[in-house]
Amino acid sequence: MTKPRYGIWAPVGGNFGPLNTPEEPVDASYERTRSLILEADRLGYATTLVAQHIANPRSLELEQLETWTACAALAEATERIEIIAAIKPLLFHPAVLAKMALGIDAISGGRFAINLISAWFKPEMERT
Repeated sequence: MTKPRYGIWAPVGGNFGPLNTPEEPVDASYERTRSLILEADRLGYATTLVAQHIANPRSLELEQLETWTACAALAEATERIEIIAAIKPLLFHPAVLAKMALGIDAISGGRFAINLISAWFKPEMERT
């Protein structure tokens, strides 16, 4: 029997807590994401999912960390955790998408994967 694998979502759209706790700032920075994913890597989490959004789906006024550059940086910063980019293929030409994925996979030493998703946030797709 295969052991369960546990993963963590990268907080590329900021933390959820501040939406209900105004004294805590929303933080979609790379520094925060890196810190949390490094801790997950150290603790033995198997994967991290980095969701792709051009605009933050909770509010167009909120910050959103860009997925591909974040994945490349996390690939270099981490040692064991698999980095999965949940991407919307409509946003990129397939050849560009493949080239970026191959680059991140090389940086990570084979720890990169893609999760193709549908685009559901209409304001985001209208911005492309």
